[in-house]
Amino acid sequence: QLVMFNTYFKQINLRMVKQIVEKWKVDESKPVIVEKYDKVAVKNGIDDLFRKIFSSKHEITETFRTRDTRLLICFVAVVFSGVGCLYDFLHPFPESKYVLGVCSFSYFSIVGLLYIWEWFVEKGTFFEGVKSGSTIRLSSYIPRFSGQYTFTGESLVEGEKREIKFTKCISTWLDDKGTVLPDKVEAESEAIFKELLKPKKQ
Repeated sequence: QLVMFNTYFKQINLRMVKQIVEKWKVDESKPVIVEKYDKVAVKNGIDDLFRKIFSSKHEITETFRTRDTRLLICFVAVVFSGVGCLYDFLHPFPESKYVLGVCSFSYFSIVGLLYIWEWFVEKGTFFEGVKSGSTIRLSSYIPRFSGQYTFTGESLVEGEKREIKFTKCISTWLDDKGTVLPDKVEAESEAIFKELLKPKKQ
C-alpha cells in the first residue's frame, strides 16, 4: 500500500508540474512587446530576438561559458557568506571573530571580482555559440538616457578573428507600440551572420 501511495503521489506531482509549465510556457508565435521608454526592456527584447534567430535559423549551438563563470563566482561568494553565518551560529562572537573576518573579506573581494568580470569580460554578452568549429559572441549596450543600441559581434573562424560593431536607434527594430519587429531583426542577423561566420576564401 505504501508503494502504491508513493506512485500515486508522484503521478499527482507530475501532473501539477506539467500544468505549471504549460501555464507559464512562452508562446513564441506572439510578437515581443516591450515598454519602449524602458531601455532595459528594449535591450532584452531585441537581444532575445537576435538570440532566437541565431540559435534556431542559423543553427548555432549556444554555449554558456561566460554566464556559467559568473554563476560560479556568485556561488563561491555565497559559500563564504554561508560558512561565516553558520560558524557564528555555532560559535558566537567573539569566538568567531577571526572566521567572520576572513569570510567577510573573502565575500567582498569575490563580489568585487564579479563586478570586474561583468564590466570587463562579460560586457553585455547575450549570446555565445559554436558552429562547425567556429565560435561567435554577441553583446549589446544602450547608454543611459539614450535610444542608441550598440551591437558588437565577435567570431573566430579557422583561426581568424572577426568583429562587427554598429550603433542604431532603437526605432530601427521597434514600432510606435513597442513591438519588436522580427523582420527587421532577422534581416540584420543575416548580414551579421555572413560577416562573422562566412568561410575563409581559399
